[in-house]
Amino acid sequence: MSATTFGHKGVEAVQNRDYAAAIPLLDKALDSSSSPVWLLARAQAHQQLKNYDAALHDAELAYHVAAERGSGNSRKQMIESQYRRSVLYYKLGRYADADCCAKWSMLLAEGRPAREDDGVEKNVDENGNYTVSYATGVADKEGQPGQGGDSKMGMLAGIMGGAGGAAGTAKTGFESDWKRAYTWRSQALGALNTLPEEHPGRKIRVTKIPTKPQKAEKEPEPELKPASESNEAMPAEPKAEPAPGSVPDEQLKLRIDFYQTNQNVTVSLFVKDAKKEDLDVKFSDNQVQISPLPRATAPYVKAGDREATSTLTLGGQIDPSKSRWSATPRKIELVLQKATPGLKWGSWGKEEIGPATTDDAASAAPAPTSTATTEPSPAAPTPVPSTTTQPSTTTAPSSAGPAYPTSSRSGPKNWDKLGDTAEGGDGEGDDNQDVNFFFKQLYKGATPEQQRAMMKSFVESNGTALSTDWNDVKGRKVETVPPEGVEAKKWD
Repeated sequence: MSATTFGHKGVEAVQNRDYAAAIPLLDKALDSSSSPVWLLARAQAHQQLKNYDAALHDAELAYHVAAERGSGNSRKQMIESQYRRSVLYYKLGRYADADCCAKWSMLLAEGRPAREDDGVEKNVDENGNYTVSYATGVADKEGQPGQGGDSKMGMLAGIMGGAGGAAGTAKTGFESDWKRAYTWRSQALGALNTLPEEHPGRKIRVTKIPTKPQKAEKEPEPELKPASESNEAMPAEPKAEPAPGSVPDEQLKLRIDFYQTNQNVTVSLFVKDAKKEDLDVKFSDNQVQISPLPRATAPYVKAGDREATSTLTLGGQIDPSKSRWSATPRKIELVLQKATPGLKWGSWGKEEIGPATTDDAASAAPAPTSTATTEPSPAAPTPVPSTTTQPSTTTAPSSAGPAYPTSSRSGPKNWDKLGDTAEGGDGEGDDNQDVNFFFKQLYKGATPEQQRAMMKSFVESNGTALSTDWNDVKGRKVETVPPEGVEAKKWD
């Protein structure tokens, strides 16, 4: 069976509460892929079989794998991981740690940033005992998702200052996860209230982002058995985060879209929770450097880390003094002023993780697709280096420009170069004739009746048809006929 089959059967066994049968199936699945779904299922199975150390290992590894993958289900899996940690710490008698993890699960369900320094674990007194009480935990409903944030009454309550308490937040899709973690807090805080003042269960030994366990899932079990007694004396373990460079650069890269006009190239970088006031954006002739950037796949990245910086090597030259940027909670937008207006870029460029080593990266930048030529004389064009040859005696189009299919006997036309070089023409270089000149000559040489037909057909068809036959168009409306593959839409 494949790893996917083993994984499905293992998850199904956990759902059917056959935990002993689930673990070997999930072991085989996880030998091939560290799926957060399979890790969380195995953590639940180990928990039910009272293998708490193994369960905690899987829950913490699932958190890191979900954060690094940054898929659409990552937040859901991170919420589940924090909740599973809370349950396991409760089972281990670490009730203060259990409440912290439950609270972190709630904050993720509210849509809060995963890397946010919320100070939950800092609620301790001078003796290091956790200070959050049962009553405080029960009353902690301010950020509950779906409770008035998207209703008129909730908006009014927020404006008026909340006469009946906080207005809540809008729906996030994780309302049931929030309620489950909230309910579990009452279990943890209830048990905490019954402990003696000096009980170790009152101490905080947990960190929001757990130390990433080793990749090998089977190794912790033999290591924990002989060292079980010494492991009990580890309350002061240092707060460790994954080492920089633990996530490959390709996984750190952002989703980027762009579009261009004759003057500008607009590049959109889709990144969540970037703070505009903290961003440092530097423009050079062919690069843009941005930092600090939050990374969904590496939430532990901090300002100053290499991974917090992206260098965009652009697909053409820009004017840094006329380029600008803006930021919203979900994306950063760059409006880049082309150094040569009208020059068509083949792509926006490429992203590299880390600061720029040099501002002069012209040799590394993708070559732009040019719509202009620099031949000294249009009468004697210089051949353009290419892997193909042009069988026609007409001026060869640049290899950088696309040649579109055509039934013309003179070969394909490079429409991107039409009108760039010739000023009139003698019929031999009509690929380069000015489009406006062509239509002016056609209209000038037409009869009044033909001119009337041309005007009517061109206007009524939205520029998609041109007729010189007045008898054909005078009694009907000329319909819009868009090119093949293009859909005509009406603008209201």
